[in-house]
Order: sequence, then structure tokens, then C-alpha cells
Amino acid sequence: MASNKNFDEYEEYRYLVAIGALAFLYAAAQVLRQLLHQFSAGREVMLKTTFLGDQVVAYLLMSALSAAIPMTNRKWERADNTFNQSSAAAISMTFFAFVAVALSALISDRISND
Repeated sequence: MASNKNFDEYEEYRYLVAIGALAFLYAAAQVLRQLLHQFSAGREVMLKTTFLGDQVVAYLLMSALSAAIPMTNRKWERADNTFNQSSAAAISMTFFAFVAVALSALISDRISND
């Protein structure tokens, strides 16, 4: 979606892509933290993820979805083209990312309470 020349015209889509990039960086930082801790400890350990961070990222992902869906629906009414299809695909992938982060938050909360 970001590679389309009309991408810059829509604030909602820029927000969706920015939050997706932020969520990716957050997940990459969590993986890097886990790997560094694992290598320094010399054994496999289960780190508690940041429950607050997971909740914030999940909220931002849902916020980006909520912003992009109405624009995509209006664009679908006018035309069916590759930009609209890529927008719908980006929205669905953002929803899957939300589900993954929400499950991570639930697991993190369960681990921290044990």
C-alpha cells in the first residue's frame, strides 16, 4: 500500500503504516531482548514481556484499523482497483497483528501472575 503513488494523500493510511512499523519495531525489540538475555544466561529462559507495552501497541493497532476502515469502504464504493485491494490487505494484516499482540499481552499477564 505504501508503494502506491496516491498513498501520501490519505492521512488514515499513513497512520496505519506508521503504527504497523511501530508494532514491528516493538516486536523486534522484544525478540532482541529475549535473545540477548538467553545468550547472557547461557540457557533458555522465559522473560516476562512488558504488559503495558503490549497493551499500548494493541491499542494503537486497533486505533489505526478504526481510522483506515471507513476510508477504504468509501474508496470501494467508487472503484475496485489495486490500491483498494492493498488497503484492505493492509487492514486485515493489521488486525492479525492486533490479535497476536493482544494474545501476547494475555500470556504476559498470566506469566507475571504465576
